[in-house]
Amino acid sequence: MRCRNIGAASDLLALLANPNRLGIVCLLLEGERSVMALEVALDIPQPTLSQQIGILREAGIIAGRRIARRVFYRVVDDHARWIVETLRGLFDDLLPASVILASADPSQSREALAAASRLAEWEAM
Repeated sequence: MRCRNIGAASDLLALLANPNRLGIVCLLLEGERSVMALEVALDIPQPTLSQQIGILREAGIIAGRRIARRVFYRVVDDHARWIVETLRGLFDDLLPASVILASADPSQSREALAAASRLAEWEAM
């Protein structure tokens, strides 16, 4: 029997094979996030992040909602959700960001705390 959805499956895997896009989806599986929150948490330069968000949005993997000047994104594709959750089961270090932050190197904690503080201030505006 021939697999009818092989093209769609291959396309989805190619989308998630990019480390930036995989990181975005991993983080968004924990909940809706603003662009600024994604930028700080993933340490992806804003132009690159915008490009990768656009690719994921166009593919129907994520969707955004605008609140004032900010856009918040979430995962809307169940296939992508299932694949990334499966990857988390296969790779111990593909953990939710909350677990990664909890086990962060103390020398990086100050930087993470400063970034989180700036993010909180920015989102309060």
